Amino acid sequence: MLEFQRDGAELIASAVEPAVLAQLRHEFTTLDVKVGGRSFDLSPVVLQLLSPSGELGQVASALSDGAARPVRVLAFDKTPETNWHLGWHQDRVIAVKQRRPVSWNGTWTCKAGVPHVEAPVDVLHSMFSLRLHLDDCPADNGALKVLPCSWLKGRMTDAEVRHIAENGDPVICEAAAGDVVAMKALTVHGSDAALEPTHRRVLHVDYCVCDLPEGLQWALEINPQDT
Repeated sequence: MLEFQRDGAELIASAVEPAVLAQLRHEFTTLDVKVGGRSFDLSPVVLQLLSPSGELGQVASALSDGAARPVRVLAFDKTPETNWHLGWHQDRVIAVKQRRPVSWNGTWTCKAGVPHVEAPVDVLHSMFSLRLHLDDCPADNGALKVLPCSWLKGRMTDAEVRHIAENGDPVICEAAAGDVVAMKALTVHGSDAALEPTHRRVLHVDYCVCDLPEGLQWALEINPQDT
């Protein structure tokens, strides 16, 4: 069984009730979410999940001793039309409010009009994600797979990631609807295309326990009164 602080990933079973999942599925349909990596509107149901008393807020607090804040919200759905394979990698990119000169060598991109940059390793060590499954996700439905303890190696080059993936012992994070998979940003992970794709809807929230250096600001700002 995976343990978050040791392995860099963990399954939290039955974290969200079916009624909330039904609301989220409706919102996925309304927004026509099909392709991974699309920003998700912060609807009242999402804000409630992220609040300190919400299901994801409570999980994040337990994993970080109350220090983590949400810094990016994404939505994913693998369907017969958008059934992708994701190679082994680490999550190294953050979404910021404005591009600024920085002292580290980080590649800048722009996604959906939002500046993104590769973060320094100390920020990445302070980050993790929560992935709420809206559908059952067995291995043949493109479930997340991780390399336990890979986060301990820090930020790696693409060649180093390939090397440990070729020699590692991956774990497939099968999940039921309502389960949450927690994963450190530097945990090496990937996913296969679904063998019989239907839906694999995931609400993905990035969290961080530190502020950004050198004047950068997180793109996502949530006022306490909103949650």
